[in-house]
Amino acid sequence: MFCIVATVLAAMTSCGTARRLEQLPTEEEELTQRWAGKEYSDIVQEYGEPDRVTSDGKDGSLLIYEDFATVMETEKSLVFNDDYTTTVREKRSYTHFFLDQEGFCYLVKTNRYVPGTAREKARDRIFLTTVGTAFAVVIGIPIVAMISHSR
Repeated sequence: MFCIVATVLAAMTSCGTARRLEQLPTEEEELTQRWAGKEYSDIVQEYGEPDRVTSDGKDGSLLIYEDFATVMETEKSLVFNDDYTTTVREKRSYTHFFLDQEGFCYLVKTNRYVPGTAREKARDRIFLTTVGTAFAVVIGIPIVAMISHSR
């Protein structure tokens, strides 16, 4: 009985937290909130000169910050025990600042990891809640079994 209650409790806890995570702003939305209304000079002061500047398609400009890294991934074959496949590819990381015609930021797009966002903090809480619940279940089962057995 304890196992069933603990499992249901763990599922409810993680589902509720996941739902709350969906309601939080995305990393891009948080960056846009942070940089909306800021000028070109503010962005350059924080990020340095952009790698490229182009049109945003609306009489404004697009500041492009990007990095390229060579990524090598090795996978073991599921069919042949001693067969490995290595893939080398180039990974592009970017942050785009969209500026209106007056030079004020109105949108940010990125595929980079953004530390300190509300989503990152919520993911940490989900992980800790899930691990804590699992630990309680694993520890609780033997204790309940010992108590039940001693009666």
